[in-house]
Amino acid sequence: MEWLASGTRRDICILLYGDEYRKQKLKTALQRRYDRRLRPKQFDGAVNALVDAGHVKRKVDGIADVLSLTERGRAAVETQYEWMTEQVG
Repeated sequence: MEWLASGTRRDICILLYGDEYRKQKLKTALQRRYDRRLRPKQFDGAVNALVDAGHVKRKVDGIADVLSLTERGRAAVETQYEWMTEQVG
């Protein structure tokens, strides 16, 4: 599960699990969760890595990128959730 080695990538996938997001809205949601500003290069790098790995798909809506999980990404989040439940539960 190398794709989850980054907490930012993991958290992006968790947020996308329930819905698709415009890229800027997703960044804002993460910043609220972390209670700190994310550097644009850090955030863009995490998104690009997820797209390249096939976990997130990107489509363009006007001038905005809209991000959503792929089936592969959804399965990976579910596997991560099961592992966390075993460890915490």
